[in-house]
Amino acid sequence: MSDGAATCRLQVVPVPRHAPVHRLPPTELGPVQGTLALELVPAAPPAPAPGPRAVEAADEVAPCDPAGLPDPRRWVGMIAQAVVEILAGRRPAAQVVRWLEPSVYERVRRSVGTRRHAGGGSPVRVRRVRVSTSPDGNVEAAAVVDDGVRCRALALRLEPLDRRWVCTALDVV
Repeated sequence: MSDGAATCRLQVVPVPRHAPVHRLPPTELGPVQGTLALELVPAAPPAPAPGPRAVEAADEVAPCDPAGLPDPRRWVGMIAQAVVEILAGRRPAAQVVRWLEPSVYERVRRSVGTRRHAGGGSPVRVRRVRVSTSPDGNVEAAAVVDDGVRCRALALRLEPLDRRWVCTALDVV
């Protein structure tokens, strides 16, 4: 290298340990160009289980304290945008599998492309989010999302499960 050349250092960081809740075929996991990346990260890494543990079903999750979870208002905005993009056929449904209850995920996955429209080039924008927290820690939320052709309303119910927010009910109008 010459004296004027800049040197750079590479830093090696460990890969985050995030296990998927569901097993999906590899064809559903591919990225889609032009979609917004989801930043829905658990507040803390999962604690290692002490000693050997019994094999559990992948969709069994345990309730947790919502105090350590991310801001539900921001989370509702991101998941609402992702769901509308999925319904419009612009994002693969597999990107939200960890954040939706299995029955909600199946409904969203079966509805892919049913709300597709011809002018699919404009970005989806979240216009408004309203959040209400119940005494038991669950969140009832509503979001208004503009998909470029029309505004849609989403109603969501979030529950603090397995150190993350999980959408247990979803309605799109």
